[in-house]
Amino acid sequence: MTYVLGISAFYHDAAAALVADGEIVGAVQEERFTRRKYDERFPARAIAYCLEAAGIGPEQLDVVAFYEKPLTKFERLLETYVGYAPRGFASFRRAMPVWLKLKLHLPRVIRRALSGRYRGPILFPTHHESHAASAFFPSPFERAAILTMDGVGEWTTTTVGVGEGARIRLLRRLAFPHSLGLLYSAFTYYCGFAVNSGEYKLMGLAPYGEPRYVDLIHRHLVDVRPDGSFHLDMSYFNYCQGLTMTSERFHRLFGGPPRAPDSPIEQRHTDLAHSIQVVCEEVVLGCARQAWNVAGRPPNLVLAGGVALNCVANARLLREGPFEHLWVQPAAGDAGGALGAALFVAHQLLGAPRGPRTADTQRASLLGPAYADAEVRRVLEAAGARYRRFEVEDALLERVVAALVRGEIVGWFSGRAEFGPRALTARSIIADPRNPRVQSVLNLKIKFRESFRPFAPVVLREHAHEWFETRPDEDAPYMVTVAPVRADHRRGLSREEEHRLRHDTDLARRVNVVRSDVPAVTHVDYSARIQTIDARHGRFRRLLERFHARTGCPVLVNTSFNLSWEPIVLTPAEAYRTFMQSEMDVLVLEDCFLHKAEQPLGLQPWANPAEEAEEAPGLAVASVGSRALRLPRGPRPWPEVSPDSPWIDPETGDALRVTRTGATNVVTGRTYPVVDGIPCLFVSETGAPAVEDVTDAVRRFYEETPFPNYDDFESVRALIEKARRGLFARLLNDHIRYDARVVDIGCGTGQLTNFLAIAHRTVIGVDVCLNSLRLAQDFRARHGLERATFAQMNLFRPALRDGFFDYVIASGVLHHTLECREAFRRVGRLVRPGGHLIVGLYSAFSRQLHYGRRALYRATGWVPRWVDPHLARVRGRGKREAWLRDQYCHPHETCHTLDEVLGWLDADGFEFVNSVPKPAPGPGLTPDEDLFGQRSRGNRLSRWASQLAHLPSGYREGGFFLVIGRRAGEGT
Repeated sequence: MTYVLGISAFYHDAAAALVADGEIVGAVQEERFTRRKYDERFPARAIAYCLEAAGIGPEQLDVVAFYEKPLTKFERLLETYVGYAPRGFASFRRAMPVWLKLKLHLPRVIRRALSGRYRGPILFPTHHESHAASAFFPSPFERAAILTMDGVGEWTTTTVGVGEGARIRLLRRLAFPHSLGLLYSAFTYYCGFAVNSGEYKLMGLAPYGEPRYVDLIHRHLVDVRPDGSFHLDMSYFNYCQGLTMTSERFHRLFGGPPRAPDSPIEQRHTDLAHSIQVVCEEVVLGCARQAWNVAGRPPNLVLAGGVALNCVANARLLREGPFEHLWVQPAAGDAGGALGAALFVAHQLLGAPRGPRTADTQRASLLGPAYADAEVRRVLEAAGARYRRFEVEDALLERVVAALVRGEIVGWFSGRAEFGPRALTARSIIADPRNPRVQSVLNLKIKFRESFRPFAPVVLREHAHEWFETRPDEDAPYMVTVAPVRADHRRGLSREEEHRLRHDTDLARRVNVVRSDVPAVTHVDYSARIQTIDARHGRFRRLLERFHARTGCPVLVNTSFNLSWEPIVLTPAEAYRTFMQSEMDVLVLEDCFLHKAEQPLGLQPWANPAEEAEEAPGLAVASVGSRALRLPRGPRPWPEVSPDSPWIDPETGDALRVTRTGATNVVTGRTYPVVDGIPCLFVSETGAPAVEDVTDAVRRFYEETPFPNYDDFESVRALIEKARRGLFARLLNDHIRYDARVVDIGCGTGQLTNFLAIAHRTVIGVDVCLNSLRLAQDFRARHGLERATFAQMNLFRPALRDGFFDYVIASGVLHHTLECREAFRRVGRLVRPGGHLIVGLYSAFSRQLHYGRRALYRATGWVPRWVDPHLARVRGRGKREAWLRDQYCHPHETCHTLDEVLGWLDADGFEFVNSVPKPAPGPGLTPDEDLFGQRSRGNRLSRWASQLAHLPSGYREGGFFLVIGRRAGEGT
């Protein structure tokens, strides 16, 4: 047995693949293990999996192959920098340290990653040889033309060639900087999406527009020649010499600067997307015709490279091109380069044969890890999940189909994980495509992504031609092409719907017009990115057959099992976490079935102001944003005071009965108002006029300028992305239990409260300022964040029960009180034994740097961005004004040291858990850190050294530090 390990790394989507005698053993992307999307770092964990899948050690490998020639690529980078010097120095400065440290020493890096146990050769096929091998060798064809197109490899951007038997030959190539992939990425960047990850968004946006700019693109940007080659006018681009894709000349040509991410999409952007999509298709067709001629006019074509993931171009190529059959590598990007490098060495260099075949040898791309039943059950038991395990598969499938028919969204986890972005069914989110609500629910409540994005169908292979315009029994096991919904399954549109499709500026309303019998997978142009299902897909095939038998529809919605900012889930633990972090209804983990309504969480009756009771039998449907949730009918407990309610009268401590119209003391009858759904429970601090004066001054200050402001947060997705850019908020979300009771003291406009409540946990946000809370409540209501609750109160007289909460967060409020120590003691009383207190304060060390620029601002009314770097990250006038007022005009603040807060913890019965900065100099928070894992508190000298080392934070972020304590007593 001859083993070849293929590796791709250091640019985009690192991966490893193992081939034995030319047959694929395993392949997986590194991102699946590290949970860092498109992780480009060396794929050590992916390599370990591949070796484990084969049951071998590194010393048993015969060859290791890296997917490109790093020295040749380095040559191209140097020549490009020299050619554009002195422009491009910033890009050069960023790239060179990585090259000098890692990429020029790859053999050493690889051998070290293999624990020094591998002594064999390390080979370097070219980038496009790896792509070509990944396309041809697993394909079902004995002979085929080859077309590879991407951004750039070493020098090459496009190749055409031919594959026959166990050999490939690349016969023509196009060189950098003339690249269709980079041209498409330039428009991706210009339309406000991320390069190397947002191209498929641009493709999905295209059907909303018109091809108004096609002629302009041809006249100015790209010259397409009769032989299929093309030439770009580089004066319109900046990717050779800068850190952006497009130049000022490009911006003038298309009417303005690039769209800011998450800003509104204009008709101009949809027209640009449509136009570059048309140009892309034309170039692909020209290159394919050239490949057909060069390869001797075979009936088959194979494709790889990033451009091959453009499924709309692939469909047009199959429809209008000279080929009868098309096969596209489902991991067509850099990850597939690892597989291609291994296959190239195995077949081309070592002579492994390719036997006769009737289907591809990629086995539906189900090439990643699988997890045993024992692992699944261990994860669920550790999480306290409630589940049912089915011994008989038929019973499990029947339960899942019943959930789908009820309109529920199902997370599906079964067998080996998929390799690449265009193969699903092992880690999928599935739903009934006949349900017109599914598209918006999936986008906004589960994937948390742009509302205009379409979803793909899976369809039983033998029935695909009955629902989509495909050939009978056509094999399409990967999502690499689109097909229109058949005319007999389309629905006629009313005049109003026709007008909406053409003119509505809200793309979500346009995509949600019901246009077919399967509206959830029908895009605005009636296209669908199909994946056919056959015996290779195992249990998923049997599920779809059962759904077809029950409904007469052989189609399901099928999207990747992940939240939009994360890689597809790999492990049972990640699947459970994603289930709990979204509005998914059902999770199927191998033989285990979980329903969200049965989990130890949910809509806590004590959190939200109550409605009137209902007494009808059966099920009620409660609206949550655009979603309908089924809740048990019957008398709701909300109008009564639950023994588990947190609400108390801040004056007397008696229980409060909170409804949507008022909060009533059940003993005295006193009622507090509820304004816009916010219980107004504020009372002044009696007997302490100084404290009252400060509290009132702070309240008046924030009534004028709420902080932080919601200028940029038009969607839940935007809020999530902003929160996740801060590592601390991300770790809070990752580590706070889903059934926990959480209160956010001094929540301001409620961004952290709303963020934490997106997952299935209940969070109360309280603040002294009603205007800020109105903004928080408005965001909550518009986006259906049912588990967030907001209330106005004085933190010295909270209307909340002592010892009630698992997590009390007071981040950035205590230092705005006159008696910070007393405020700490008061909020600490809310924590139950075993619960955690998280406080954020201004540092007596780091804040001093801020006071210098505050003096400048108060003297001149001006602070340049180089003096306050945070201003450079602030978008929106209102948000900028809120930051300036909070940092430079606040009426009262105090500063503190870590030792001071440690003394407070000790005095109030808390154990030190963690802090930022740490109690000793060294690394700060890490993405995989257990935030609530107890750490050493260091010593006085180490703590002072750590705070001194943290001084630059006073320059960057105003000088802030955080401390976490755990109340002594029984754990929660």
